[in-house]
Amino acid sequence: MKYFYLVRHTEFENPDEILHGRLPLRLSEKGGEQAAQIAKKLKKKKIARIYSSPVLRCRETSQILSKALDIPIIYDQRLLEVLSVMQGMKLTEYEKVRDQVYTIADELGGETMIDVQMRMMDFFFEKIRKEPDNIVICSHGDPLHLLYLGLVKKDLPEDPSGFDNDEYPLKGSIREVKILDDNSLKVGALTKL
Repeated sequence: MKYFYLVRHTEFENPDEILHGRLPLRLSEKGGEQAAQIAKKLKKKKIARIYSSPVLRCRETSQILSKALDIPIIYDQRLLEVLSVMQGMKLTEYEKVRDQVYTIADELGGETMIDVQMRMMDFFFEKIRKEPDNIVICSHGDPLHLLYLGLVKKDLPEDPSGFDNDEYPLKGSIREVKILDDNSLKVGALTKL
């Protein structure tokens, strides 16, 4: 039996109030404190490694965890934030067209929900096969939520407005997934800071 801890990066600075996407936005002071709180929660979990998105806010969250838990970080492109042509758009404008973020991918480029879910599932099940230890997986809201939907075998909504807010990972949240010896899964509830 082993445990995978799905961690969403913590709060970050966004002074221009834009759709952050993969842009290099640093953790805020609060985000640094949240990451330290996550490390305290994970201290006794016997975690061997952190796998992280290479986007700056995940790197910084993972670096705080790595230092506190004295474990290495491995960056993996499959854990990246969603690739969207809307990246950099003012949040006030984005809210008006949010339901289109995935549907315009075929026309303008970027990723669809199934693209994101497939790369996250590919990563997760590869780690089930190859990773003998407890690990942290640090990624972003939509990718982690789409992974969750795949793990619990729920259908993808037509657009992000159909995401279940009770199950959507907030910044700094943790979800424990227990992998039993027969590789079956017990997906836990979100733990929020």
